[in-house]
Amino acid sequence: MSDNPFADPFAAPPPKATPAAPVAASSSGGTEDFNPFANRAGRSSSSNIAQPSTHQSTTSGKSGMDDELFRKQQDLERRAQELRMREEELDRRQRSNAANNLNTGAANNAPRPHNWPPLPTIIPIEPCFYQDIEVEIPVQFQKTVTLAYYVFLTYVLALVVNVVASLFYMIWGGGSIGQLFLACIQLALFSPCSFLFWFRPVYKAFRNDSSFNFMVFFFVLFFHCIFTFVQTLGLSNYACGWINALDTFKVSVPIALLMLISAITFTVALTGMVTALVKVHRLYRGAGFSIDKARQEFTNGVMSDAGVQRATAAATQAAAGAAFNQATQGRF
Repeated sequence: MSDNPFADPFAAPPPKATPAAPVAASSSGGTEDFNPFANRAGRSSSSNIAQPSTHQSTTSGKSGMDDELFRKQQDLERRAQELRMREEELDRRQRSNAANNLNTGAANNAPRPHNWPPLPTIIPIEPCFYQDIEVEIPVQFQKTVTLAYYVFLTYVLALVVNVVASLFYMIWGGGSIGQLFLACIQLALFSPCSFLFWFRPVYKAFRNDSSFNFMVFFFVLFFHCIFTFVQTLGLSNYACGWINALDTFKVSVPIALLMLISAITFTVALTGMVTALVKVHRLYRGAGFSIDKARQEFTNGVMSDAGVQRATAAATQAAAGAAFNQATQGRF
């Protein structure tokens, strides 16, 4: 039944077909062994494997941010602590300054012991004035008052050198004894007068804001500058200045050099006087003082004094009595 009646009897028999069972079996076996959840399981496992790394990176990023925030918080706390410390220090300084101001005010009201001139203890003479530029003079005027004080000391030094130079000039240079006597009088007279009549007024002017003392300072120091200029020139035998010092080179060179030192000290003192006069005048004009204010201070300060009023009243009564006696003498 398997043969074909129409086939060519002389043709070669057809090859036998190979069985497809194995393929089917394999395909069927593959179909039976196929698990539709295998890829999902693999994907889920791979995702599960990848998830820890992502979680680890997220955790590390969060920890880095936390560390940075912690450091910033520490910096802020440290700065806040520094600010608190500075504030406490500022409060402490303010309290200290307030206490010092109270103590200074109490000290200003209390009588201060005299400390000028600074005499040694072996001399039985007490100082006559209290003077402290850093305590009594405002800060913006301390340099000016200090300059005036150094000018005064320079002038006193010039007077001392003038006495020494006049002494040597009299002994070895043929100078007169009158020049030495005049130099001693200048040292004894002009030293305290310079302090009392132009340095002390400028000191009180800046201390008390007094226009009257400014006027006294300007008036006295102006004429003193003219007087010191004459001393610096060395005209005749008035002082050891430039002219008689140069003339002494013909007689004795060492004595002439000593007289030149006296002339130089007078020149420095004169320069300092002019500088102090100009500087104080600028401050005087810039502060708004005037002659009217000085006159008003003189009227309120000097004329209102009880001693001055009594002296004025006594002088007025004496003048009135003398005029009355003179008027009644001719009648009776």
